[in-house]
Amino acid sequence: MDLSQLADDILRHINNREALIQRLETLHREASHSRGNRVQRLLYGIHNASLAVVEAIEAWNVSKQEDWYRRRNLARHIESHAHEPSNADESCPYNAFIWNEESYLKKMIYDLDFVRDIPEAINLFGSERIFHRNPFLLPYCIDEIVGETEHSSATPWKDVNLHRVCNASFLILLDEFHINRDTTDMLPLAAAKFLPPSINTQELSALHVMSYPPAAAVVALCCGRLILDTVEADVTNKLIFFTKSIMLKIFRHPLVDFIEKAKSFNPLRNVDNSLIKIVAPFVMHDTLKPELQNNMPEQIVYLLIWLRVLVSRSINQCEIGNTSKSANKIILELESDHQRHSSQFKGCMSSTKETCAVHDERDKENARVNVSVQTEVFPDENDADAADSSANFEASAMGALEKFLDDKRSPLAQQNPFPVEVTVNITEGSRIVVVNGVEKAVNKLQRGDTIRIYDAHESSDWKLSNDPTLSDDTISFCLTEVYDHSKIIAQEKRSKANTLNRLCYPYKKDTVDEGGNRAPGVISTANEDAFRHVASDKTQSTHSPLHIRQARIWKLIPSDEDNRPQWRREYDNGDIPWVDEYIGSSKCERHFRVSVPLEVTEQDCRDWPYLLDDEQYIHRQRLHYFEHVPLSDVIDEAFRAVCRWHPKGTLVDNVKWAKLSRKMQFLPNVKNSQHEIDMAFVRHNRDRKLDQQRFHAIFEDIASIQHPSMPTRDALTKVIWSSIVMLPDVNAMMWRESKEMAIHEEAVRVCAQIRIAAFVRKILQFARYKDAKLSAITIAKNVRRFLSRRFVAKIFKALKDDEQYQQRVKCAIVVQQEWRRFFWRNLFLHHQERVRAERRKQILITHAKLKEERERKLATLVYRDVIRIDATLAVVTIHLQDDAQLRDDVSMQLIVYVPTTKRTFFFKLAENDVRECLEKALSSEGKLSWDEMLSERALKELPKRLILRLVRNQPIFIFIRRHLVEKGILVDKRLVRADGDIFILSTFRSPHEFVFNAYQPSKRLHMRTKLKLPKLIEWIHDAMGDEDNQQDDSQLSILHPKRQPDLLEWLIKRVLIRKNSLDDKMMILMQFEAEEERVLKLVIKVQAQWRRLRSFRHAKQETLHQYEKIFDRENQIYAYRNMLTDQRQKDKPKLLGEDDLENPVDEWRKEETFDAETGQTVCYYANYATGQSSWLSEEEAARLVQRRYRSKHESDLIGKKISFADVVKAMQFIKGARMKYEQDPTKLSNIVNYAMLTHCLDLNFDAARPIYEQAVKLSPNHPLISRVYAIFLLASRQAPHNATFKTACQLLHDADIADRNQTMIRSAAEIYFRWAVLVDARNSLTLLNYALLHQCVYKNYDHAEKLYRAALALDPINDLVVENYRLFCYERYPCGAYESSGPPYSVVARSNVVETRLDWAEWRKMIDPLCPRKGFEVFWYNRFTKETRFTTPDWKLNWENRLKRSKWIDGKTTAQSEFYDERTKSSFFYNTYTQEYSSKLIA
Repeated sequence: MDLSQLADDILRHINNREALIQRLETLHREASHSRGNRVQRLLYGIHNASLAVVEAIEAWNVSKQEDWYRRRNLARHIESHAHEPSNADESCPYNAFIWNEESYLKKMIYDLDFVRDIPEAINLFGSERIFHRNPFLLPYCIDEIVGETEHSSATPWKDVNLHRVCNASFLILLDEFHINRDTTDMLPLAAAKFLPPSINTQELSALHVMSYPPAAAVVALCCGRLILDTVEADVTNKLIFFTKSIMLKIFRHPLVDFIEKAKSFNPLRNVDNSLIKIVAPFVMHDTLKPELQNNMPEQIVYLLIWLRVLVSRSINQCEIGNTSKSANKIILELESDHQRHSSQFKGCMSSTKETCAVHDERDKENARVNVSVQTEVFPDENDADAADSSANFEASAMGALEKFLDDKRSPLAQQNPFPVEVTVNITEGSRIVVVNGVEKAVNKLQRGDTIRIYDAHESSDWKLSNDPTLSDDTISFCLTEVYDHSKIIAQEKRSKANTLNRLCYPYKKDTVDEGGNRAPGVISTANEDAFRHVASDKTQSTHSPLHIRQARIWKLIPSDEDNRPQWRREYDNGDIPWVDEYIGSSKCERHFRVSVPLEVTEQDCRDWPYLLDDEQYIHRQRLHYFEHVPLSDVIDEAFRAVCRWHPKGTLVDNVKWAKLSRKMQFLPNVKNSQHEIDMAFVRHNRDRKLDQQRFHAIFEDIASIQHPSMPTRDALTKVIWSSIVMLPDVNAMMWRESKEMAIHEEAVRVCAQIRIAAFVRKILQFARYKDAKLSAITIAKNVRRFLSRRFVAKIFKALKDDEQYQQRVKCAIVVQQEWRRFFWRNLFLHHQERVRAERRKQILITHAKLKEERERKLATLVYRDVIRIDATLAVVTIHLQDDAQLRDDVSMQLIVYVPTTKRTFFFKLAENDVRECLEKALSSEGKLSWDEMLSERALKELPKRLILRLVRNQPIFIFIRRHLVEKGILVDKRLVRADGDIFILSTFRSPHEFVFNAYQPSKRLHMRTKLKLPKLIEWIHDAMGDEDNQQDDSQLSILHPKRQPDLLEWLIKRVLIRKNSLDDKMMILMQFEAEEERVLKLVIKVQAQWRRLRSFRHAKQETLHQYEKIFDRENQIYAYRNMLTDQRQKDKPKLLGEDDLENPVDEWRKEETFDAETGQTVCYYANYATGQSSWLSEEEAARLVQRRYRSKHESDLIGKKISFADVVKAMQFIKGARMKYEQDPTKLSNIVNYAMLTHCLDLNFDAARPIYEQAVKLSPNHPLISRVYAIFLLASRQAPHNATFKTACQLLHDADIADRNQTMIRSAAEIYFRWAVLVDARNSLTLLNYALLHQCVYKNYDHAEKLYRAALALDPINDLVVENYRLFCYERYPCGAYESSGPPYSVVARSNVVETRLDWAEWRKMIDPLCPRKGFEVFWYNRFTKETRFTTPDWKLNWENRLKRSKWIDGKTTAQSEFYDERTKSSFFYNTYTQEYSSKLIA
């Protein structure tokens, strides 16, 4: 197949895969009940499509490489004839398939990451983390498939070929490798999976020349040579299996060819499968895992990685002989020979993880022993007995190896590092160690103890040569050797560069980058003062002083003395990393109204490396909360972790439980522990699985078995902390939860500290403030006391005798009490009214709902009747369901109510049932319409379907939906002739009725009627008559069963069959029904006449409502207007007859008319009673009137409106006053004008006071200055008030003497006082100044009171206005400064009438209950002229005025005449002789 066809095949598979992905994304966005199955099918389709795409790309790439090889061979052939050198190192290029400007294999790595958001996929696979880098949708990603990670073959899909998946995963990673290699520097470890490493001859020379090389090096080089085809053809062709001699022979070959072939290796070219099967048992041997080769060169490790990946993807894992006996034997021989004859590797074998530590020179010499395994002589491969002795060899070799490891294991390997609660300072090259800490903690160290410094794992073991001593407040001790830090630094550098080493040492500390920044990881507390390069070999390192500060130390103690749990040992050794989760986060916690950022709190709670008491920790540590994690959460996380084990699921089966019990070693001290564990599973399982609740219960059962004497809770706690807390997922969760608990507790503590500190600062500040305030108060109090003593001494006597003051206090108390009573009563009344209104509103809403429900039910009612079935009376109601009530295709509801039992039966009838029933009952030839079905005649047929059953003596109604069958016994059947045709008449008799059924054979028409027994009796009674009004049994004897034939003949003669006058269809009816029909027609005629009359009346009534009577002002007559069409006519409508419309009501209404000019509808207002119309509504007219009234009211207060010329004049004057005062503030006119400006317009009394005082000093007797200053003193209410009032009165009195006509203040009053009111009429102070002007200067007290009341309406709590108004009212009484003949009208409004007489006419005697002046409570009031007087009116003058305005009626006598007073609506008498007046006739 050519490249174009292969490319088309790739595009076809890609389009298929992209279409499936698009359908999956679309299905993810929509909601569907069957989505789960569809999602599973799509995922399986994507799995197969992904495999097809990768295999198509592989075929295309291989084809391109073969084409490249052909062209290269041709070019080399041409170069060989041309004698030109060729590039031997040239390797075949890799070809990436580009789709949409991107390698499609690279796109496949991440284009299915969105599957983690699909719940059905998570339920299928068990976790959302596996969908990253998983294009084949398997329980493991492609890195795990190609890498060394062990994984199960169980998958959610059927027929999955893991070998095929492994090859496809390798191709995707190879594509990613080539792309990244071109852009970034790849690590050798990453490249080792795809290409053999670059071999350095110098590094491998030491291994190559060894007589007994390590097994790992022999296997790696031997298998690599064989795969790369660098072995002689005679050896390769004859090779069937490996022997020790063959492997060593291949190992000794020169490395030149191997190095050249490694450079040009093509990972896509197939390797001979027979060679793969030969090398597979050796390469995949457990002892040759790359992570176990700690002392091997990196090139050997990389070579092993490349070989293992190549073997794992070339054949199935089941075909790999991991347990091959010959492979075990050869590897053990090679390793034992190496250990027995080599002296450069010290300690144990390189394949084991434990190493022997050497601490001093004497131990080093003793440790240099030859390690050997005592075995039999290995048989030759060609020996026939080799196969028989292989089993014995394996057993003996493995037993010897285990014995060797047990004997030579260092005793220090059984010791654990235990942290000491101090840190130390030490310098490299010195033996002295300085301790930072308390002496109590150092007492744990003694001479001969073994310690580790700086790192619990990488540090060498150091012994103490003496006990810690205290000298000059410094604690120190000495080591037996000088301290060397090079091993730790070298190991850190090696861990940083070697990925395998980092995998082997997951507890590595933080590494330091080139810039000196420490990468995040486990916290390290030691500070290195200087950095230097340290070689891997101590002998080649150049030592420079290195100072270690604040380094932790660990004391090695025997394992049996270490009582710490495993999780605590990992924490103390620094194996639990700290992860900063809130770096850059803005999250906060809020407590006690204080917020703290979690980022800062997290840094405060970082692990403190020194073991201290709980009281000595400044911040909360996660270590303290590890055991506080709830047991239920720990068990739940363990349950979820076990469920995630492969195969993933939601329950724990017996396999997972057995695996968990083996790992955790439950019941270690119980006999037959495995049996107890299995029985616990049997007791608690359900279908051989455990859910979360049963998982809890089985742990409680195990805890009670392991610790029977302890309470259940304590036993469960002990079991949990000793077992499942070390599961990786559970351990990570617990450290995460303990960290969150520590952060939360720390946040609470910090917030509480901040709140307490703030509260303490508040208390201290408040105490200082109180002291300062108390001092200021004391000083002010003493000053006021000194000043008031002099002032009180003068006025004390006057205040003591001031009765008015006492009276005012009493009145104020009474007013306050009454006001409170009035306020709370009004508030209570408003509350009651609001509650009643809400109650009424709720009642109206309820009534409306009930009415709507009732109307809705009545609207659906189509039939109601009372029927009797078997002597049981029932009320039948039929409702038609509308569109909004249709449920389950129900069109009618039949309700049967039984009054005797008060039970109701409901029957829901579908449209088809109703139609079928009525069509058969009415014998309809075609389908009935809804109008026909809803007719009364048709609906009467539905109750006939009801039958009665007695259940426990209770009537039960049943609606029969099957075909209608006549009830009763067929008593007669005969042929009858009617209307020129023959009919078959069948008669049925039941206990309660007769049924007549007529069948017309010619038209196949059924007709039916029935006759109830009571109706039959009544009919017979009416037919035979009752002459004597007695019951005669002989007349009813026809109903006797023996006379049934006579009864039938009598009835059949009265059965009529005729055409229906309405539809010309044949019908059957009884004679009395025909008579009733005739009577009905007569009734219909009468009703038609009645309807005609009623329609006429209705039309007349509609005319009365449609027309209205209006008045025509032009013709002065009434016209008639059609309210719908707005047509007007002079004549009365004819339908009214002799009646007429009522005269229009005198009211204004809103009307609309069409304006032809503008083409819009305009509104106007009309009064049809008067014929008037207006463009203004009543509200607009009222506003206009109100505006005019307010204007008049303002003019009453302020006076006439100011003209524009006056405005300009005032503005110029005011502006000039400011400018002139700024230019010359010493001139009297400037001072006076600026003082009035500040006082009246700026309303700045504090600024105006010194200006006024300056003007008074310059001219104390000027009338203008005296008046305005007096007004200012009254307005500002300066203390003392009485002296200020007297001063103001004196100034006004002097000004009145000097300027009696007020000529000097007129312009000032207009410019300042009146202009201030015009500018700001809503300010109470401007009205106060204007009121004082009328009060003090113009003496217009009534106008001043109006201004006062207007100011109080604007600001009723202004002290200046209130006090001035109070003083004004007080001084208006007799002997006051503003004495009046009577009290103002405001006093009249609050006063009560004391006495009225006929002789007084309009005068009344009234009393003021709140009078501030004693002795002036009673006054006189004229209710017509509104005049008030404190003195008695002049009655003679009053009678004379009444006589002038009254009308003479009659002279009763010659002396007395009667007059009628129109104003008072009363009469009086006048004696012309005595000239006396009286309200009564005097004899």
